[in-house]
Amino acid sequence: MQQTLNTGTSLVEVMRHASLISEQDYTDIVAEIKQTGASEAAVLSKHGVPSNLLALATKSVECGTSFIQLEGIIPETDVLEKVSPGFAYRNKIVPIELVGDQLTVAMVDVLDVVLIDEIELITGCQITPTLADETDIDEAIVRLYGRTAESLLSAGIKGPVGATATLERETIDDFGIDEKDLSQDPTVIHAVDQMIIDAVRMGASDIHIEPYPTQLKIRFRVDGVLEDQPQPPAYLQSAITSRIKIMAGMDVAERRRPQDGKISRQIGSVGNRQIDLRVSTVPTVATLHGESVVLRILDRQSIDFGLAELGLTEENLQLFERMIRKPYGIILATGPTGSGKTTSLYACLKEINSPDVKIITLEDPVEYELEGINQIQVNPDIGFTFAQGLRHILRQDPDKVLVGEIRDYETAEMAIHTSLTGHLVFSTLHTNDAPGAIARLIDMNVEPYLVASTVEGIIAQRLARRVCKACCEMYSPEMHELTGLMSNGNGGNLAIPYDLEIPRAVGCKECRGRGYKGRIGIFEVLLMTDEIRSMALKQASTNEIRRLAVQMGMKGLREDGWRKVAAGLTTVDEVIRLTQEDEFDFGEVV
Repeated sequence: MQQTLNTGTSLVEVMRHASLISEQDYTDIVAEIKQTGASEAAVLSKHGVPSNLLALATKSVECGTSFIQLEGIIPETDVLEKVSPGFAYRNKIVPIELVGDQLTVAMVDVLDVVLIDEIELITGCQITPTLADETDIDEAIVRLYGRTAESLLSAGIKGPVGATATLERETIDDFGIDEKDLSQDPTVIHAVDQMIIDAVRMGASDIHIEPYPTQLKIRFRVDGVLEDQPQPPAYLQSAITSRIKIMAGMDVAERRRPQDGKISRQIGSVGNRQIDLRVSTVPTVATLHGESVVLRILDRQSIDFGLAELGLTEENLQLFERMIRKPYGIILATGPTGSGKTTSLYACLKEINSPDVKIITLEDPVEYELEGINQIQVNPDIGFTFAQGLRHILRQDPDKVLVGEIRDYETAEMAIHTSLTGHLVFSTLHTNDAPGAIARLIDMNVEPYLVASTVEGIIAQRLARRVCKACCEMYSPEMHELTGLMSNGNGGNLAIPYDLEIPRAVGCKECRGRGYKGRIGIFEVLLMTDEIRSMALKQASTNEIRRLAVQMGMKGLREDGWRKVAAGLTTVDEVIRLTQEDEFDFGEVV
């Protein structure tokens, strides 16, 4: 709706005043509430009111103020000029209407009296606050001011804004710009903070800042896929990098060597969440281009779940629970970087954590702080490696141990020694599938008999994008669409019901046009049996172990992915993108 709405005496009346429901719907909803005793919010949601608008209207009732939808709102030019783009973006406000000296302003927090006083001070007007959705405000600022978070970097800074700028030192000097001063400029500080907030709000796992001769590229990794963001002026690359280094406690002057750091932020505008960022900088090939920066976003809120929420099928969940209840041995999580291995192991620790169990972790770095668990960060620079840490923590009398990653023979040897002395050890390994972990350990020169006697189970995983529930289309697939997913090395195919419907990604406002929102795990779980231990002793190939494991009931990554497709959770394209073709007969899926 495009008008400011007065708060009614109830949530349903607010919705009616906003024309979010028709008069007939209003009558039906009121009658249903009286008849069933259900809450207004539940009945409105049942009648198709979007959750974001329902939350906004609820908040307006609680605050005793009006709310507004900004889509289609076009204030007069003199109204917009009352507030600068930078101030609007930083404070999440949009000036809407000016009548005399009364300025109506859309705000995320209408109870922020300090901000209201500040707006009155800079505009010279009396402020009438009205509530608006934060995403709507962000989109309205871009639409009305023509500014994005990145373009705000140039606001208020003297320099070649709007011109074709390079990172050459001479170009910057020609404009009299000092890079160190730029990194401390309030606009740079606010814009870098806003870039982090934007990434967190979008659910990104990484922020990539990549310098090139004539541009500075910003990309967010959202649900495992990199997405381009609007580009700031290229000449600000050093200022942005320096600002991030300052935030991460890194050496600003060192540009020739890679560096690592960490940033902690509590972001009030995104649910007051505690966010940690792991920062990595590396110099690019051409020194003039500066340093490539990647910020890994570690959202503590994202690990607030247990094993059951990972997305394991009932069969795999039972296998995995059997594995983690073993009194001793080694449990391995495998997969590429960013496939959720650490998150899965954290979920395991949460599952087995209890007052009578002592758990110690060795990590590089500690990504999330877990309550009731002793977490230690290794530091190779001072000789405190995984292997060294394992030697020392055994004197701490642990019951369960997590080793962040088995990277070399020394760490593998100590992990095996730890398991042989009566401890359950969790760790990660970089292999493509579960059977490959056995061959990988033997390639590290671990004796086959030690691998066979200590490894209790292996889980391999990928993270597939969940199809957006708000816009996905269900359709009956043609057989040729499933060829890449369903074929196998024996020439057979999965049997599918004649009436099966699977989802197709479309794209809507809810998922920002991607067609996907969130991710779900695809797994294969290998439980070590006497037969597989014998194969390990014989140093059998990965393919031979895989063939035996499948005969004994292991479901491969692609088959598990297919089951997630059939359940309407993801798409065929996602599963094919993430998994390789399995060389065995799946059998029938019903």
